[in-house]
Amino acid sequence: MNRVEPLDYGRFLAAITVLAYHYLVNGIHNGKIDSLAPEPALVAFAKYGYLGVEFFFMISGYVIFFSARGKRASEFVVSRALRLYPAFWVAMLCTAAVAVFLGDGRMDVTPAQVLVNLTMFSRALGVPFVDGVYWTLQFELAFYLAVLVLLLAGLQDRLEPIFLLWPFAMAVALALGLSELPYLGGHFPFFAAGAVLAIQKTRPTRYSVAALLLCGALCVLFAVRNLPAGLVADGVSYSRALIAAIVCAQFAFFLFLNSRLGSRLRLPGSRLAGGLTYPLYLVHAHIGYMLLSRFATEENKALVYPAVIVVVLALACAIHLGVERRGAAFWRGAIDASLGSATRWLERRLAGVPRLMARLRRPA
Repeated sequence: MNRVEPLDYGRFLAAITVLAYHYLVNGIHNGKIDSLAPEPALVAFAKYGYLGVEFFFMISGYVIFFSARGKRASEFVVSRALRLYPAFWVAMLCTAAVAVFLGDGRMDVTPAQVLVNLTMFSRALGVPFVDGVYWTLQFELAFYLAVLVLLLAGLQDRLEPIFLLWPFAMAVALALGLSELPYLGGHFPFFAAGAVLAIQKTRPTRYSVAALLLCGALCVLFAVRNLPAGLVADGVSYSRALIAAIVCAQFAFFLFLNSRLGSRLRLPGSRLAGGLTYPLYLVHAHIGYMLLSRFATEENKALVYPAVIVVVLALACAIHLGVERRGAAFWRGAIDASLGSATRWLERRLAGVPRLMARLRRPA
């Protein structure tokens, strides 16, 4: 997939909306920012910023379809691990380091917690996240795992029909009350939507249109049903019509990307904006909460808020440029020698299964 520059702008804008949601709404209501009160005029808009996470999931589905199609499982594993882990390790260690000095009991971490978090599977191991925003990575990893299984099964060239059938399977599960089954509910309609939008770009058919419409319905239904429970309990109200409109606007953005104008549009600074998105997401929450709680007051917040945003942007920039770009060759070599080698070994073992089955089916 060639880089689509408006997508990089979209990524960055989504990260900013999530940041605004955490700094202006969620962090204050959950008590992690204890020096400030909610500002109603800002909350009215920022409270919808959590929907930026669903946009991230759509981006994952969109990008993964292109990056997995026709690829070997080992290639996919190396590319995804390279994308996720180096920035995560450094961002998580930065968050833990700040927590040592500013955790103040609410965001403290332990050495064991940090070590387990390095795996990115801490929730499955019963260990709290170093930063609460890591919950989204569990869905990313689950999606990657499903794609990896498909690639190991030799279905590289069958991803299109599989992804097109996915929303229909989710609709059936919803009708039967089975949406709690893995991959058939929750946030996964957004991943499916991204993949179907990618298919719509490459080879649109009436089946892809039907799947896309169904994805839209499933995503809107999920979004209007699943409001931020803690905020609603605190008396924050939401417009379900506006939520539906935001989700529809997210779909419209991808349709624009699929257009000739969207795919060819060149935008200044897009590469940096897109590159900053992931590290900014990783470092903004708890580090921002701790800095705001320590330094912000009602009197100086007009100065401290921008200062904190500059700090987390600078940290994200350092991680992107220093770790992801300059360290790319090192990380690729290390990941290929470890996870890549292990996956290639598994590929070789699985490649012998069809031959074994064929021999077993031969008459004696």
